[in-house]
Amino acid sequence: MPPVPLPDPERVPPPVAKEKPARRDAGTPDPLHPTVFHEPWWLDAAAPNGWHEVTATTNGRITGRLPYLLRPSRLGGAALTMPDYCHFLGPAIDAGNGAPTNRALRRDQIIRDLIAALPPHGHFTQRMHRGLPDIMAFSEAGFQTFVQFTYEIAPDRPESLWSAMRDKTRNTIRRAEDRYSVTDSLSPTDFAAFYTANANASGAPSYYRAADIARVTAAALSHDRGRILAALTPQGAISAAIFCIWDATACYYLLSMRDRGAENGATGLLLWQAIRHAAARGLIFDFDGLLTRGNRVFFTGFGGTVHPRYIAKRQTLASRIATRIPSRLRRLT
Repeated sequence: MPPVPLPDPERVPPPVAKEKPARRDAGTPDPLHPTVFHEPWWLDAAAPNGWHEVTATTNGRITGRLPYLLRPSRLGGAALTMPDYCHFLGPAIDAGNGAPTNRALRRDQIIRDLIAALPPHGHFTQRMHRGLPDIMAFSEAGFQTFVQFTYEIAPDRPESLWSAMRDKTRNTIRRAEDRYSVTDSLSPTDFAAFYTANANASGAPSYYRAADIARVTAAALSHDRGRILAALTPQGAISAAIFCIWDATACYYLLSMRDRGAENGATGLLLWQAIRHAAARGLIFDFDGLLTRGNRVFFTGFGGTVHPRYIAKRQTLASRIATRIPSRLRRLT
């Protein structure tokens, strides 16, 4: 495959080789499925052993959903969390029409109803999707609330996106374009093998299993809701690969791995193509969290703005004690 040509700020770049014609996905999302992570097909792929949800109804109509993964525990009570690969969840709410103040009041009441419907548990943790402007109803119910941050890039013309980057980032991508070609034909199995092999080679075992990675990426590809991009050397070796998934509003940077011997430019090149692909569909590009100083500095180079993501957590005393016992026993052995 020939290298992907890169633009200067004054010229619209051509599409990635072999890229499917762009289709605009932007629109009003289903309020009861506000993100791809709330959709049953994705939850089935992310939690093959089963997931649960509670619902709230108004006049016989479902107006709220809260999916969760139940992790049983003999000590401290069950944990209600998010499945792996569901990076955001939280209440999905249909607050109806009307004035913003009335809708906000209905939203809070629906959240209260969902909280009341949760089964007995010792631990609850979820990171909320962008559609929740606040989580005061959780705080009022005794949950601890936290905030994390993510970078988002709004859809725009390719030349505007390119010029919004730092010079250093653009130069890194230009150099990578001379070294690598980009393909979107890597199979889920090959992507999973590359991801886990390089994670294990870094000295820490991969958090994700290859079979699970292959399953969720295959599910997204089969629904035309995900894309694997890989940077190849002239010899055809994979230097970096990323996986993105999208819904009606945003495209999420979900998984990424680089060969330990490859330069950062390979990942930057893939991100640039993913950002363009999202913009062509009218979607926000969500970097899916800022968890370290290193990735914050790296993501800043692509432009975009910082946005909050709220977290609600509740844990009983019995659950806290049960959580601490194993770690203390390990220190004694």
